Amino acid sequence: MRVRMAAAVSFSCVVCYCIACETTTTTSDGTAPAVKPTQGPTTPAGTIPNAIAITFAPKPADTNGNLLPDTLHVTSYLFARPHPAPFFAEGSFHFSIYRMGTSGTPQLPALDPLRAWVFDAAAVNAARSVALVGPCYEFELSLLDDGGSDNLSVDSVDLVSWFEPIGTTDRVWLRGVRSVQFPKPMK
Repeated sequence: MRVRMAAAVSFSCVVCYCIACETTTTTSDGTAPAVKPTQGPTTPAGTIPNAIAITFAPKPADTNGNLLPDTLHVTSYLFARPHPAPFFAEGSFHFSIYRMGTSGTPQLPALDPLRAWVFDAAAVNAARSVALVGPCYEFELSLLDDGGSDNLSVDSVDLVSWFEPIGTTDRVWLRGVRSVQFPKPMK
């Protein structure tokens, strides 16, 4: 009985010792190794987008050096709620700018934009990029396109955007409008 008791106590001591042991791994500079990256969320293949988000540069650029801003860099993301990750889809992007307060609604957009841009499926494929958020599209909205002028009659505009997926007539509208300033130079 004493032998069994001694064996049990010895075994318990070994188990406690092993549990208390800790292995620490460090890199050559003494820091802990980096955590292995994991795959982020994805959207299932074949999903049709139902939401769009955009970001744009803090201010439009003056690409022709006449001190009037003329080009806005826009990044667009497509989502399929409830999936949290943006993804690529086939279709066309549409952007329009209006005088502030005159853009209408997604159900009834105004008919007279100051400028409008349409990026067809080929241009959309060429605009594919990847940002920190994930897959996106990078566009340059230039007032100078098609012989246009950078001399706007207003300093601020409302930007409206939508995506039209191939194979459907349902448009995916940007919720609300985004105000963008195209300020004139100080005299």
